[in-house]
Amino acid sequence: MAQYNITIDSEILHHLLLNGAKDEGMAKLLEYVLNQILQARATEQIKAEPYERTEGR
Repeated sequence: MAQYNITIDSEILHHLLLNGAKDEGMAKLLEYVLNQILQARATEQIKAEPYERTEGR
């Protein structure tokens, strides 16, 4: 299985977790992380970044 680098801006993380809506913040954080994983898997699968044009495509 591949290893993924997930990056989360500390300001976004601070905003999500410290503004009183922790459940909503955790849901948004999970959504953000899962979207990054799905994007990385798609890129890995098709061997191209989103909107990338190559000779073979």
